[in-house]
Amino acid sequence: MKKRDIPNRRPCVTTDVGEGLAVTVSFHPDTGDAVEVFMTGRGKASDNPMQDALYNMGVKASELMQMDDSPEEPSQAQAE
Repeated sequence: MKKRDIPNRRPCVTTDVGEGLAVTVSFHPDTGDAVEVFMTGRGKASDNPMQDALYNMGVKASELMQMDDSPEEPSQAQAE
């Protein structure tokens, strides 16, 4: 599957989800599709191992959101 090109500057929305966590979603300016997600927690990355997990989840979710096509079977996306 090919990754879609997205502009460098995109509108975004950040929501506080409680417990010191926030989620930011950016949108393609032309289509309005969500194309990237960032998840952040309280504290510095070096002080909080959860930061690594949140970062990795955001990267993987963003990669999936930017794919041209959906995976044919969910197990393919999980195996990568």
